[in-house]
Amino acid sequence: MRGPWRAALALALHIAFFVAPIALVLGLLSIAAVTFRYDQTSGLKAAAAALVVGTLFAVGLRAVLRSRVRARGVLVDRAEQPQLWRMAESIAATAEAPKPDEIRITSEPVVAVREDTALLGLRTRTRYLELGLPLLAALNVGELRAAMAREIGRLTGRNKLTVLAHRTSASVERTAAGLTGGPTKWLFAGYARAFMAVAATTAQDLEQAADAVAVREAGTRTAVLALRKSVAVEIGWREYADDYLSMATSIGHAPDVLLGFRNFMAHPARKPRLAERAKQTIAEEPDGRTRRRIDAMKRIKTGDREPDERPAFAVLRNPRKSVPDLEDRLMVDGLGPRLPWPELAQRAGAAHVAEQAAVLSAAVEQSGLPVQPSIAGVLAAIHRGQGRDLINPVLNPGLNPELVDQAAEDTLVELLGCTVVDALVCARRAHHELDWGGPSPVRLGNGQPLDADRLVRPAVVDPRLIPGLHRALVNLGVPLNHARRPAPEPEPELAGIVSPVQCAGSSYDLLVTDRGLVLLPSSASTTKRLLAGTLARFREAELEQLGELAATPVGELRERTGAQWVDSRDVASARLDQDRTGWSLSLELYLDEYAVSELDDGLVRGDADGAAELVLRSSADGVEHGDPYRGLGELMGARMNVEEPLAAIE
Repeated sequence: MRGPWRAALALALHIAFFVAPIALVLGLLSIAAVTFRYDQTSGLKAAAAALVVGTLFAVGLRAVLRSRVRARGVLVDRAEQPQLWRMAESIAATAEAPKPDEIRITSEPVVAVREDTALLGLRTRTRYLELGLPLLAALNVGELRAAMAREIGRLTGRNKLTVLAHRTSASVERTAAGLTGGPTKWLFAGYARAFMAVAATTAQDLEQAADAVAVREAGTRTAVLALRKSVAVEIGWREYADDYLSMATSIGHAPDVLLGFRNFMAHPARKPRLAERAKQTIAEEPDGRTRRRIDAMKRIKTGDREPDERPAFAVLRNPRKSVPDLEDRLMVDGLGPRLPWPELAQRAGAAHVAEQAAVLSAAVEQSGLPVQPSIAGVLAAIHRGQGRDLINPVLNPGLNPELVDQAAEDTLVELLGCTVVDALVCARRAHHELDWGGPSPVRLGNGQPLDADRLVRPAVVDPRLIPGLHRALVNLGVPLNHARRPAPEPEPELAGIVSPVQCAGSSYDLLVTDRGLVLLPSSASTTKRLLAGTLARFREAELEQLGELAATPVGELRERTGAQWVDSRDVASARLDQDRTGWSLSLELYLDEYAVSELDDGLVRGDADGAAELVLRSSADGVEHGDPYRGLGELMGARMNVEEPLAAIE
């Protein structure tokens, strides 16, 4: 069954969701009133039952109905951007769709219409049209119009019942995902599954209608191209954020986001790669949804439209001023003054090699070898065959033994190469150069490129070549006495929290980081945890506490009274056992004079050789924050022996 009949059935089910409990309570009150005439005691009991049932329903409905859609991004009013508003309202008028109440610019690479609703979608409070800043950089005006039409078109569909059913479906799904626990979540999740099964085709119906609106607004070719290009934009934005926006955060300066992304997407080497990846992504979709949409759009007969190939940011008033203003309002607080991309790439490259040079110095210091942390001292150690011992302190202790040799080689090449470049940068003999097609290359003072990996790897692999590398570095003008101060121990980054776990008869909150495990004495009583398992309000309070823990620096948490620290470097092996009641984690530790873990003696069982065992046990009423099990697997690596797949715990 498809079309309006399925939508009508879904809406009937949704209305029954509200009517049924009201009818039940009224029925109980009616029974109480009738019974009271003949037997006052029985009538009062029936009235009390009606009151209890009504209270339970009221509490559950309150938890369900308070779900709201919050505004995101930067609000742009009509006076600020009249052309953008005219485009949105023109599309809405042509499609006979409701106009957006607000237009907002976000940092996500999508156009979306989000509706804040009441009664789980039966009534709309506010309708937001969200326009991603990356699309203003990557699309032209015609493609932007098609993308906006594709979203606004979802508000009209072929009939109002389908639109209402889809809006309700989105609200039900969002509410079910937002409930934190207890009987309300359990009951509503069952209703949500039933409703979603009935309303399953409404999204597809609206999608087809919206694609037809996009074709009418922009033409078939532009609408199809916009749909394909949106996939490439999402892929490109992730790469751009990882490889280029990270430069800005690393040195604390704001970049020209839109201009940079436009250059990134238009680079002649990157553009065809992104197009090919987008094509492959569409072809590999399990359900073939995008391919079917494109085929359906091509079959729509419409008159040809002249494509508007102006850049999409041309719809903004005075983009030279408004775009930087929007970027500043979207940017992370705390970034310094705006820098042009070439200077930003140069500074970020210099900061990166300086950081890696400091890591090399720290490795030399921690190795215990009588080696100077300078380039000359490291070269001499490698020549003596001590390269592996030199770099061992910074290797991941959880590496598979079969991968250790290659990892040691790659790490030493990386750190030594960066130290060489850092020495040249400090001597003003080299600098990093912006390249939108890939990593920033290093350019020597004479204009020649420098490939540090190609320069140092042969000598790292074969220490007999160290004298040749020494001569090459001298010829390049590398100061061989160059060294950075050893880098401090990196602050552990939290992966997730499990609360509570049992250890030696006491309850702890287990924090999994990329450097080790933190055990904090749990403040939750047994009664409070039981209430958290049955009442959503207590569960929310517990999750808020875990959120506060996650937002606190790990170093500060380690200083708390009773806190325990298990350093990854002290773990010899780990075993994870699972049974019907939960899981237990057994860690074999080396707590000798070189150990850096901080554990009370009563928590571990040790022997005379310095080996000790720490056992953690899950609790039946435990909750998680973040992704602690994935983090635990990455932390322990090859040292972990798992009886069942780690995913089975979740």
